[in-house]
Amino acid sequence: MSAFLRSTLALAWSPLKSASKIATSLPVASSTPSTTNSVLCNAVRHMSYKLKTNSAAKKRFVALPSGKFKHWRSGKRHINTGMDRGRLNKAGIASYATPRQCKHLRRLMPYA
Repeated sequence: MSAFLRSTLALAWSPLKSASKIATSLPVASSTPSTTNSVLCNAVRHMSYKLKTNSAAKKRFVALPSGKFKHWRSGKRHINTGMDRGRLNKAGIASYATPRQCKHLRRLMPYA
């Protein structure tokens, strides 16, 4: 008998019961009755999840308003004493990603 009493008390104080009381006190826009399960399912169904930006891509590329991605060329940082001046100057100029790379970068950087 005590197990039955404990389960009854647990149901009486469960958070689902309090959620149903809150749900019934709020005005309902539709004519269908709202139950506890539908309130909780709707909360989960309409929850939007965040996407993660790839750290390597965000360090190397910058998104432009036109939808293109800009990146800097390699070979300018160090060990360039034997390089031609023209080659070194070209390494300092920014470049743009190809359309195929842009397709991948849009997935890697969803909020850019």
